[in-house]
Amino acid sequence: MLPPAEIRKIRRSLADDDGRVPILFSALSDSRRFGMFRLLVDREDICVSEMADIFGISVPAASQQLRILEMTGLIRRERRGKNTCYAANCEDPVVKSLLGTCCWQGRNKKEQKT
Repeated sequence: MLPPAEIRKIRRSLADDDGRVPILFSALSDSRRFGMFRLLVDREDICVSEMADIFGISVPAASQQLRILEMTGLIRRERRGKNTCYAANCEDPVVKSLLGTCCWQGRNKKEQKT
């Protein structure tokens, strides 16, 4: 059994959670969105049309999936003329923590080594 001091410590740590982490995991629970996020972690950035081609889906479908990832803060959007491109939001502390926990190779791991 946990001592009362340990229970209080656990309660405090759970109270500090802003509720964002479960939302992130919910967004990543879809295999296509997870694949898109992982691809964006490994690459500098990718435009919606390229993402649609890579995953064999329509541009509107890719845009919808990317919008969900953007709303959670996992990725960020940038307009380039007529194109909309996305990149992993590796500067966000929660995303950094998530990437540090997962065993992903790619740009994030390279940045951590330097």
